[in-house]
Amino acid sequence: MTREVLASPNPTSRTQLRALFRDHGFHPRRELGQTFLVDDNIARKIVRAAGLSGSEPVLEIGPGAGAVTRLLAAQARRVVAIEIDPVLVAVLSETVGSAAEVVLGDFLRADLDQLLSSGAPGSWRCVANLPYAITGPAILRLLGNAAWFDRLVIMVQREVADRLLAPPGGRARGLMTVLTEADCVISSAGAVSRRCFFPQPKVDSTILVLAVRHPALVPPELQAEFRRVVKAAFSTRRKMLANSLSGASGLGLAKHDAAQLLSSSGVEPGRRAESLTAQEFLAIASQFADLTREKGA
Repeated sequence: MTREVLASPNPTSRTQLRALFRDHGFHPRRELGQTFLVDDNIARKIVRAAGLSGSEPVLEIGPGAGAVTRLLAAQARRVVAIEIDPVLVAVLSETVGSAAEVVLGDFLRADLDQLLSSGAPGSWRCVANLPYAITGPAILRLLGNAAWFDRLVIMVQREVADRLLAPPGGRARGLMTVLTEADCVISSAGAVSRRCFFPQPKVDSTILVLAVRHPALVPPELQAEFRRVVKAAFSTRRKMLANSLSGASGLGLAKHDAAQLLSSSGVEPGRRAESLTAQEFLAIASQFADLTREKGA
């Protein structure tokens, strides 16, 4: 299903975008990391990555001037776009009109349960061009609400994408990689040059597709232990796991007990955090939960 909503002004035209901004007295704010996509081919690539059939509702985070919003509205059943800047909400009224529901608000503080309650859990797609300054908190917020979504398409700084895509054993692999893998299957939909934005940022970007796992890899009753184990393991990433998980900065275990915990989980104590899969961290978290219950009994 495709609806024609691509009326003027066109926000992917640098000339028209500058004219829009002049009309609204708008200047991109560095503190908000405001930079605007001005490449129609990239906008279409982002929408293709969302894999819309026409029946899905879409949450867009940071619609900006509407370069992607217009295309989403032409293909999705419904688009809810959350924008923090009131001037850009006014700009969107010209570039998108009534084709999307634009909500003024901060995604990091929005009541997502209320915002998404009109759609069934697991039915929503999310499309987001995340400002670099809030990329980590925004991804964690999405993961914390992953049950609402079927797929997340996020454009992030290339360095962040490299970390999220890092396989076991990769030097870039870290805490965020594992937490994301626990909830999603991650893939790249392509690189985006800094020249595709106005004003031009100092770094290139990558479009990531996060296919949400239903059910999540980590069951609700093990979420706390899983996060604790992963955080402890990466707190001293150059150390062997038996050392990372022991002591007050780890899981509060003696080194011998930490080594035993790993062995009973099927993980060699001499390995390092970046070598483990999310499934292996889950095995450790499950054994740690059992150990904690035994001590509390």
